[in-house]
Amino acid sequence: MRNIRTGEEKFNIIIESLNSNETIAEICREHGIPVSMFYKWKEQFLEGGRKGLEGKDPDKSLMKENESLKAIIGEMTIANEILKKII
Repeated sequence: MRNIRTGEEKFNIIIESLNSNETIAEICREHGIPVSMFYKWKEQFLEGGRKGLEGKDPDKSLMKENESLKAIIGEMTIANEILKKII
């Protein structure tokens, strides 16, 4: 039994379950994974889809926050250099 799967492999197994007449137990047996693991992957798959449909992109909000923090650091660096010259 091979426990480590790539995201692509997990995706393909979930899609197979949606397009197949086989039971989940049969699909899991064919791929050598526990049924509980399949349902964990499926839950993650559905949650990702839900977030995608809501239009939330966590990467964009993190990038925006990152840019804001970089700007603050830049301002603090300039202020620090000015203070060093004064003292």
